[in-house]
Amino acid sequence: MACCGKDNEEKETGLIEKRRCTDVLFCIIFAAFWGGMFIIGGTALSQGDPNLLTYGFDFHGYLCGTKPDLYAQDANATGITAPDFSKREVLHYFNPTQYSTMTLIPANSVCLEACPTTTIASGLVKAAFTCDYYGTSGVTVSSPPDFWATDYYDKLSALQQLNSLAMAGPCYPNFVPYTPVMNRCVPTVTEEQLLLLSSANTGNTSTGDITYMLASMSGDSDKIQEYLEDLLKAWMVIVLCGFLGGLVFSIVWMTFLRYFAGCMAWVTVISFNVILIALTLYCALKAGLIGADEVGISNSGTSSNTTLIGNTTSWSIGEDTENAETFEYVTYLMAGITGIALLFTLLMIRRLMIAIAVLKVASQAIAAMPLILFSPVIPFVLNVVFFGWACLVAVYLYACGELKKDAAGNVSISWDETLQYMSLYHLFGIFWTTQFIVGLGVMFTAGAIAAYYWQRESMPKSPIKRSIHRAVRYHVGSIALGSFIVAVVQFIRAVLEYIDRKTKKMQEGNPILKYVMCCVKYCMWYLEKVLKYINRNAYILVAVKGYSYCYSAIHAIKLLIMNMARIAVINTVGDFLTWLGKIVVTGICGVLAFLMCDMDQYTDPDSANYLTSPILPVIVTVFIAYQEADIFMGVYEMAVDTIMLSFCEDCNTSGGPHYAPPLLMSALGKSTKKTKPGE
Repeated sequence: MACCGKDNEEKETGLIEKRRCTDVLFCIIFAAFWGGMFIIGGTALSQGDPNLLTYGFDFHGYLCGTKPDLYAQDANATGITAPDFSKREVLHYFNPTQYSTMTLIPANSVCLEACPTTTIASGLVKAAFTCDYYGTSGVTVSSPPDFWATDYYDKLSALQQLNSLAMAGPCYPNFVPYTPVMNRCVPTVTEEQLLLLSSANTGNTSTGDITYMLASMSGDSDKIQEYLEDLLKAWMVIVLCGFLGGLVFSIVWMTFLRYFAGCMAWVTVISFNVILIALTLYCALKAGLIGADEVGISNSGTSSNTTLIGNTTSWSIGEDTENAETFEYVTYLMAGITGIALLFTLLMIRRLMIAIAVLKVASQAIAAMPLILFSPVIPFVLNVVFFGWACLVAVYLYACGELKKDAAGNVSISWDETLQYMSLYHLFGIFWTTQFIVGLGVMFTAGAIAAYYWQRESMPKSPIKRSIHRAVRYHVGSIALGSFIVAVVQFIRAVLEYIDRKTKKMQEGNPILKYVMCCVKYCMWYLEKVLKYINRNAYILVAVKGYSYCYSAIHAIKLLIMNMARIAVINTVGDFLTWLGKIVVTGICGVLAFLMCDMDQYTDPDSANYLTSPILPVIVTVFIAYQEADIFMGVYEMAVDTIMLSFCEDCNTSGGPHYAPPLLMSALGKSTKKTKPGE
């Protein structure tokens, strides 16, 4: 149960099978914390009003689809009654002249039972007009309707009807039908409707103005609808090139690394040095320190690029007399960098060989247990379930607020102090649980890969299953502790971001305050990165040795410091090859998606699967392929880190390494025969 002490004596080497629970206290704390999360979730789901998010507010601040009470300001007014909008679920912006500015200025809106579908092209009838609420319209008619009525056009006088046709209210014509989208009425504009509009009498407003107003609201929705239809039509492209292509090409790339990692690493290192040498020679030529003849090239050339007026351009790689002094200083700088790079390369040859061996061993470990590639499925499913639940609770927490209307008529949702604390608790729970799931994924993969390093000659059956069992049975507390530390930093960063947004105006007038805020935010960001890196290596040691979290973290830091150069080379080479793999897999899938979208079934306008544009299907395909490549390459990176840290731990034993695979032993120049400690 020790936190910073060492639970197991280091008598047993290799992968420890017999172990006991670690960091039990934090396991209990995490379970209790989740008890609070369930209480908050239950409170939110029982008290939250989802109508606040489902329906819209009219311009008086009353919620459609409900039967709200009057606000205090309206209750004191004479003649106003509480509205009954229980059957009036859709929100309609009835004044088309406000559509073009509604993103900046809220447009007038009313609650209706259904979106208007009758237009003035059918005649100047009541159904072709939508009116402001009668009680707030300022007009008087015979046989007054209900205060909240919106269908009284036929009761207006002739002058009032003429004003309505001229877009002066209180009623406004429906130029096109409207369609409900998320309980909001959205205009549907077609060419046929515009032709009908051109023949209709629209008073003082031109058809062009009306078209512009309607297009301001409907244009974006039409494009979005077209893009969504393209996605549905191109589902085969997304499945084959995105999901299947990302899977196949990621596996192919990792197989490629197994056999050609060494070649790619050496080509990269040699190319880097050659480029530095070439740049240094180029700067020396420009500075006049050496002549072009000394490096075996001609100092000038002519490009016969004849244009329409017959001009010819010349180029030269000889001395640049105007900038010779500048190039001279750059040459000395480049020479120094090149010399250091060459020296570093020579000193790192042995470590580079070890790095290549680690990459190949990681590929061998994955090949020995191919199902390890799908180990991220468990954390992925947990994340999907958790985020679904967390978002649901967050939405209902938001809906627990109380509606209030200020003196200016603006409606807002306010939360009492209890709800605010519950929201903060829930936010921290999201950070903590997310990092906990990440820790589980690391532990699952590391434990299985470690079995290959330490027990490959007598590796037990189902190493992945045994790794999952060890992590869940013994080390949930260690994962909870490590994830808690990172979650605290993430929560502090969220608070700092909130403070930064609230003090923007203050910072504009005080550059020192702005600088301090930027520094604090950067330091916390960097601290989070460092803690995540320490956590990753600590989890590996917990999975291998069964130590408590604190001891594993301290021991991991010691191993990283003692093997700093070796680890730097491995990380540099490994990160480059995995990054290159992501780019290659994504690029291939994107090209294949473009080629498929160029097939006749997607380019023929008469085809049922005709695409208006291949851009969105290709973007979605590329995104899916990159995510899959990132997941599978993440397994490979985890395998590399596990092999690397296991190797460092093995080397740290007396006379070690004792368990290293033949590839690593050969890279060290040692016998490939396995020796037990003490032999």
